Amino acid sequence: MGSRYLLRICYDGSRFTEMAKNPNRTSVISTLEKVISSIAFNGHSSEVFCSPSSRTDAGVHALNNAVLLRLPQSKDLVSNKEEFLNEYCHRVALGFSCRQHVSYRIYTYRLAIAKNFDIFYNRKKFPSLVCSTERDYSWILPPGFNTGKAQEACNMLKGVHNMASFFKHSCRDRNEILASVGIGKAKVLDNNFYDYVNISIVSRSFVRQQIRRMLSLIVEYSYGKINTSTIKYFLNNPNPSNFYKLKVCVAPPNGLFLTDVVYDPRMFTQPIPYCISPWDPRKGEEELDDLILKDP
Repeated sequence: MGSRYLLRICYDGSRFTEMAKNPNRTSVISTLEKVISSIAFNGHSSEVFCSPSSRTDAGVHALNNAVLLRLPQSKDLVSNKEEFLNEYCHRVALGFSCRQHVSYRIYTYRLAIAKNFDIFYNRKKFPSLVCSTERDYSWILPPGFNTGKAQEACNMLKGVHNMASFFKHSCRDRNEILASVGIGKAKVLDNNFYDYVNISIVSRSFVRQQIRRMLSLIVEYSYGKINTSTIKYFLNNPNPSNFYKLKVCVAPPNGLFLTDVVYDPRMFTQPIPYCISPWDPRKGEEELDDLILKDP
C-alpha cells in the first residue's frame, strides 16, 4: 500500500510546460517524481507517485502548493526527512485527500502598471532590466489603472455566486463562495518603471482559468472599459458564453501565484470524510499479495 506524506512545494511556472504528470514533457509532477526517485532509490524506482492538491495552469507559479506523495512501505522519510526533502513534509493517514480535505486556497495575481506610456509601449522593443525580470511574473499594464475601481469590482465578486460566467467549459454549473477578493500592496524594490498591485482571491476551489477570467473583468472595470452592470450581469446570468461575448483576453498566466493551500490539521490523522484513493488496493488484494509472497 505504501507510506503517504503531504509535501509542500514551490515552483517557477515559466520553467514547466504543465502541472499534470507527463513523462514526455517537463511537467511539475513528472519532474518531482523523478527527483524523489533519484534521491530515495538512485533513480531505479517506479513506485514514487505524486498527486497535487491544486492543478495550476501552464505558466502559473506556486509559492506553497501541497502534494500527496506515496512511497513503498519499505521507505521511511520520517527518520531522515531533513536531508531528504524539507521541513514541510509529514506523514498522513489513509483516507486523507490533498484535494477533498482542503479548507481553502489563496491565489494572488500580480499586476505591474507602467508609470508612463513610453515605458509600456517600448517594453518589448527596448526592454529595461526591470521589464526583463517582470515579464514572466506579472501582467504588465499601461498607465491609468484605478485601484479604487478595482476594489469595487473585487467587492462585487466577493460572496456566494454561481461563477459559470468565468468557466472555460459550459458543462460546469455550481455555486462557489469567494471568501475574500481584494487589493493588496505588493512588496517590491522601488523603481522608476512600474507601480505594483496584488489582487488576492480566497476560496475552497476554482476551475481552470476562472481566476484569470475574473482578473480580466477586474482590469477592464478599473480602466473604465465596462461598468457595474456588466459585472452584475455576469453574476446574475451565469453562462460561460458571457465572457466570450465581452471579447476580452484571458489574463495571462504568468502573473498568477498559488500562495497557500490550507488544511484543518485534524484531517491529517483523522480524515472526515474518508476518501478512497486510486492508490488504495482493492478488497482482497493485500491478502493475495501475502499468499504470493509466502508461496515457496
